[in-house]
Amino acid sequence: MIVSIQPSFVGGEVVVPASKSMGHRALLCASLAAGTSVVTGLSMSKDIEATMRCLQALGARFQERGDEWIVEGCDPKARTSPAKLDAGESGSTLRFLVPVAALGSGPARFLGQGRLLSRPMTVYETLFSGHGLRFVHDQEQILVQGPLPGGNYRVPGNVSSQFVSGLLFALPLADANSVITIDGKFESKSYVDLTLKALAQAGIAIQEEKGAYRLAGAQSYQPGRFHVEKDYSQAAFFAVLAALNAPLILRDMDLESRQGDKAILSLVQKAGAQVDVEADRIHIRPGQRCGQTIDLADCPDLGPILCVLAAFIPETTTIHNAARLRMKESDRIEAMETELRKWGVDITSDEDTITIRGQSRYVADHEIVMDGHNDHRIVMACTVFGLCAGSPSKITGAQAVAKSYPAFFQDIQKIGGKVEWK
Repeated sequence: MIVSIQPSFVGGEVVVPASKSMGHRALLCASLAAGTSVVTGLSMSKDIEATMRCLQALGARFQERGDEWIVEGCDPKARTSPAKLDAGESGSTLRFLVPVAALGSGPARFLGQGRLLSRPMTVYETLFSGHGLRFVHDQEQILVQGPLPGGNYRVPGNVSSQFVSGLLFALPLADANSVITIDGKFESKSYVDLTLKALAQAGIAIQEEKGAYRLAGAQSYQPGRFHVEKDYSQAAFFAVLAALNAPLILRDMDLESRQGDKAILSLVQKAGAQVDVEADRIHIRPGQRCGQTIDLADCPDLGPILCVLAAFIPETTTIHNAARLRMKESDRIEAMETELRKWGVDITSDEDTITIRGQSRYVADHEIVMDGHNDHRIVMACTVFGLCAGSPSKITGAQAVAKSYPAFFQDIQKIGGKVEWK
């Protein structure tokens, strides 16, 4: 899909989709509970569909009823036959469900698309080997076989927190007690906090200590109603658009959210935007633009759109702890460097840091054609840049937004953004 973008002033209100992070977690908790649960507020996307598809392969059942999903839970420990789980391009689906699938004694084969099976899985490979479990990882599949035992599990703190969350979902169902120890600095802990919130709602007890999690085995997930809040990582694209372009209102946001990506509100404020909160509405207006130093350790998904914010600030912005952007659906640092340089943005990086010396306006003497790099967040970030730039542009591969936000371009149009696609 090719999207054509005209520079546009926007305005009005935006309701972003439900949190994809919390959607995965709600579906997991509901599917691991014996009996019937209800999930409300869920927004469908390719990643959410991947999680539902994999949970169905483990025995869960889903039925859509109006705005709700009725979920019949399964018992992954009881599975003795082989299972095939297609995780699509969803890293969360894969890393959350590998330990859950390994609770059963039957082999579980995970398939993936794009870069998914190339993304690091060494943490699980090491842990499974240490507990005598089968773990085979190649370019075509990941094959695991349990049953996953309770016990001691050590996870490096500087890798994806999804490994910790996967263990937290699975180990309460193991027969014995477990301890998960985090080695070194714990990055992206906010995502694990989201997991703990979902688990607590499902009746799972976990004791958090400094650098460790203690959990009893032989627990049971409790069925119930699981509501999915709105997504701050998606709201970030509109927050930056408002900070650079014209006032916008974000509606129906949970102001008490534990999402690490909620940091976007303070980051656009530090960049000079005015942010006002009224009930569940967040008003964002442009202001005097200022450079800053940004730590991505707890909010890596904000990386691409923060590059756009920095590009339009006529000062230096430095983004630290960005290394994990290189291991997403694309190498997001390289992708943003490639696309922003087409506009003349002064952007450089090393393995872990991005430095941008921005300017207030970008005008090209020809139509800029940006590439989406098969990455939803790159496409959305480039769209915001195109709306704020001073000349027309296009994005190829724009269909990647379906991974997390299928209605993104329609929502851009609703606030006056001039985008067309074919």
